[in-house]
Amino acid sequence: MEPESDQKSVLSVNWGLYMGAGILLMLLGAVAILIPAIASWGVTIFIGWILLFGAVFLFGTAFSFRDAGRLVARLLWAVVTLIAGLYLLIDPGQGTKTLTLVLVIYFIVMGVFRLLVAARERGEAGAGWLAVNGALSLILGLFILLDFPSSADWAIGLLVGIDFIFTGWVLIMISMAGKQGAGEA
Repeated sequence: MEPESDQKSVLSVNWGLYMGAGILLMLLGAVAILIPAIASWGVTIFIGWILLFGAVFLFGTAFSFRDAGRLVARLLWAVVTLIAGLYLLIDPGQGTKTLTLVLVIYFIVMGVFRLLVAARERGEAGAGWLAVNGALSLILGLFILLDFPSSADWAIGLLVGIDFIFTGWVLIMISMAGKQGAGEA
């Protein structure tokens, strides 16, 4: 089977998973848009905890290296990760400013990436929706950057919410194409 046929086959079998994920992302996106300040703090705190757990993992795996240079590098990596996690947990308000800047960079890069993928997959089911998603991600990233740092209070929740809604919509559109493919098989 060709890679394109494999992709269509997987999509036609699993279209329900894409539909469910799309609906869930749209619902989560709506909640984040309705209460962006709480969503912003929630994301900041969640990332802080992820970094703390990551620091523990890095510290634990550092001792698997026999080379002193790698051990020290891994220990330093663990310390930096721990400090970043604690920074976000101790002062989530300040952390939202830092994360807003990181998120702006993410949306700009992902917007460009999605546009490139959509151009490469032109003619495939959902490619047009992916292009719309990419353009909106790029525009949102630039919009929030223009109002930085005052946008940090609401930007993370709003951006994540909007991105979840559009990504959910894309997944729903792709699932519908997969459902049609399942009916043709």
